[in-house]
Amino acid sequence: MRIKEAEFEIRNKTENYDTTVGNLEYSKNELEGKKKELETITSETQKEEDALLAKAAEAEANIEERLVKVYYRLRNSFKNGLAVVSIDRDSCSGCHNKIPAQMQSEIRQPQETLLLRNPSISANNIAFVYGGDIWIADKSGANPRRLTTNPGVEQNPMFSPDGKKVAFTGNYDGNTDVYVIPVTGGEPKRITYHPSSDVLRGWLNNDEVYYTTSRDFTYALSPRLYSSNIQMSGMDKALITPEATQGSPSADGRYWAYIKNTDPTERDRVAFKRYRGGGMPTIWIFDTKTKEIETIPNVKSNDVKPLWLGTKVYFLSDRDKIVNIFSYDTKTKKVEKLTDFKDYDVRSLNGNGNDLIFEYAGVLNILNLNGNKITPLHITVNTDVMYKRPYYKDIKDDIRYATLSPTGQRALFEARGEIFTVPKEKGEARNLSNSPGSHERFPDWSPNGKWVSYISDKNGTYQLVLMDQFGKDQPLYFNLGETNFYFEPTWSPDSKKLFYNDAHLNLYYIDIASKAVVKVADDKLSGQTGRVSNHFQPSWSPDSKWISFIRTLENGAPAVFMYNLDTKKTQQITDGMSSARSTAFSQDA
Repeated sequence: MRIKEAEFEIRNKTENYDTTVGNLEYSKNELEGKKKELETITSETQKEEDALLAKAAEAEANIEERLVKVYYRLRNSFKNGLAVVSIDRDSCSGCHNKIPAQMQSEIRQPQETLLLRNPSISANNIAFVYGGDIWIADKSGANPRRLTTNPGVEQNPMFSPDGKKVAFTGNYDGNTDVYVIPVTGGEPKRITYHPSSDVLRGWLNNDEVYYTTSRDFTYALSPRLYSSNIQMSGMDKALITPEATQGSPSADGRYWAYIKNTDPTERDRVAFKRYRGGGMPTIWIFDTKTKEIETIPNVKSNDVKPLWLGTKVYFLSDRDKIVNIFSYDTKTKKVEKLTDFKDYDVRSLNGNGNDLIFEYAGVLNILNLNGNKITPLHITVNTDVMYKRPYYKDIKDDIRYATLSPTGQRALFEARGEIFTVPKEKGEARNLSNSPGSHERFPDWSPNGKWVSYISDKNGTYQLVLMDQFGKDQPLYFNLGETNFYFEPTWSPDSKKLFYNDAHLNLYYIDIASKAVVKVADDKLSGQTGRVSNHFQPSWSPDSKWISFIRTLENGAPAVFMYNLDTKKTQQITDGMSSARSTAFSQDA
């Protein structure tokens, strides 16, 4: 019986095998037929493809190099058959169709909001500054909501120890003072009333805030820390440290970690980066009982924003050039580096419990001290910020670098980063650049009237731009060199070249036809600072063959030089025994 069952099973499997082999042979033959068919089609279209590639290469040779690079960049970066193009002058740069303003707004809606400042953290929430207002969100960064709407600027929000209130510095009443507001919102309560500026630094307890004030400047060269009771107005008192800009107390209040000198990172209008002068701030630890001072070890660095949590003092330091977060153990006396960013500085520092919060590259981050894990907070702030809405602006007080057209019928000038022309009498005003998201500077009109030139950073770096006077055609862009900032491109009388300088004390000219950039001279001996114009004070000869300019000699005096565009040679024409400035050719050369 079993033998018969086995024989039946063998016959059954043999039949299945034969069927499978037959199907496989059929599929193989069908695939071979498809392959020959595909080869035939490919062979038939190869000549057409070769012709199209040859035509594309021929066309590419006649197209501006910049546009070819854009084409290949878009072609090589498309996903799912889609390529991304920019909005240029309210139009799609791919199809050149006009894009409605509402659609532009939707396209530009950011997925993540950057430049969130002065973060603070509690057990359940974070607070930060955006657009000059105080915002609060969940600790994860979700559900951001605005706490203040003052037209002025608020800064330094700090949670009370119980997390129920936020103190901050604001100027609601025309003076910089300390205010307190519930985390649920409401009317801010003014705490300080002194006419000097009071900049919040933290809380001593749920009823007392402390802040930096300059009210003692009559008697001291540095600011001092004061405290105020938020329940009793006018109860301001100086803390024990005679001079302090920033500070943080230990949990028992016996010790203070503070800096005496001002924080360079808070002087936004002063060049402070990697400052190594005598005003470098050092963090001191002050014992309020023994009056003894201990210094956190530094290595010729700016150590700022001390924060005392547990037995450690956390702070920011540029001892490795880039500002990072460090800690100082008050027991072991050891300094430890907690972050190791190599590109951007850490801009602020605050903390609560086992969490530090800081701003890096415009994004808020939480550093958990248990495992030193950094968590970026991806926060999206959706708000009706009034200054982001289009509006009319009177620009008469913002006009710079004005000049006239060759015929004298129109004026050309820069205002608020845009390039405008206006008629002498009749006609329309024209915004030639029309780029609110970029900075356009130094307009000039070519002597033949064909071009309006200016410098723009619209494409990510400053370039020379040539635009027709009506602003109708697409502008032409020219690279000016390898440095970052360029100033005052000025046309030659024959309208073929422009000279300009950079922030590194170099003078150049560019040939418009060939796009060639030629270095004329440098002024490495100059002590010129504040380089925002062409300090060579050059001029063109009427025949466009000479450039006159000034350059510093070894004796420190500026002398006049002449550069010949044909021979590429430079000669000094003043004796250098006195200062020479502002070169200009006479009309007869």
